[in-house]
Amino acid sequence: MNYPKEVLTKNQEVRVLEEKGTYTKYTYVDPNTGKPIKKGKYSLILKSETSKRHLFVIPIKNNKSMVVKDEIYNEKRKIYDEKNNKSIDV
Repeated sequence: MNYPKEVLTKNQEVRVLEEKGTYTKYTYVDPNTGKPIKKGKYSLILKSETSKRHLFVIPIKNNKSMVVKDEIYNEKRKIYDEKNNKSIDV
């Protein structure tokens, strides 16, 4: 097949869109102190037209991170918005 040059990687593989959407990133804090539970620990919620994907990310050695959970879900979740002092839907 003939693909545009700008979609080819260095290894001559083609980058192909599977989904497009938005994301939400949130961290975890201790409810008593308001301090982060663990520096670098966070979740990403990737939203497409059809689903939400939760990626749970933890820090590992040498300033790297690892996704330890990847799940598709449809239930409602709330997160705390510190700027506006209220809970919001993810």
